[in-house]
Amino acid sequence: MRSGTQQSVGTIWWRGLVVWALLLALTALSLFSAYAAPAPWSTVLNFSIAATQASLVALLFMRLDRADTLVRLAAASGLFWLAILFTLTLTDTLSRLANS
Repeated sequence: MRSGTQQSVGTIWWRGLVVWALLLALTALSLFSAYAAPAPWSTVLNFSIAATQASLVALLFMRLDRADTLVRLAAASGLFWLAILFTLTLTDTLSRLANS
């Protein structure tokens, strides 16, 4: 850890507690939207909530907002390969549905 970026223990706990409360609130919102609002746009809402949760974890728990360039590049390459895997899975599923 760099000497100029050290934080007090109370600040770290407070930040973690706030992020944890936000994640719980977003989980409750996702649960509410899944059961109480079965509309065509609920899928888009749930995916946006999941993306918000993932970005909170990446930026604040993994500290990618203050990470070095190499760490950010590794995280971006992981997301890139995850997108490739999702694309290949979707291609396989859609080709199986088209042939049946």
